[in-house]
Amino acid sequence: MFIKFSAHGKTDISIEDKVIIIESVGPWNIEYFQLLHNDILTAVEKVGRENYAILFIPIGEAICTHEVINFHINFLRQGNTKALAVNLSLSEVPNTTESICRIAYEKVGLTFDFFNDNEQAKVWLESKIS
Repeated sequence: MFIKFSAHGKTDISIEDKVIIIESVGPWNIEYFQLLHNDILTAVEKVGRENYAILFIPIGEAICTHEVINFHINFLRQGNTKALAVNLSLSEVPNTTESICRIAYEKVGLTFDFFNDNEQAKVWLESKIS
């Protein structure tokens, strides 16, 4: 028997030039990531698929299960981001959040780095896009 759950997590996506900024409150489940992926695709269409970067800001209990990580990895493989910066300053579990992100991003071969400040992250991202 398959049980459908409501989405656990909350997202705010904004765009600054060619940088998609994703603020995401956890914990997260797969239903949340299904919605998140649709929102990301909409944002990518606005900035253009060929030259963009992402600033990810996990907030609160920024954790998920291995099932969710694998689901997200499959989505990331379809993307084309030049770089992804993660600002861990608002995560209540920054070491765990970093570990989760590192697993996913390394499997996909993304260019990524971790920061504790949005401005430093944006400077790094700008250096990665043309």
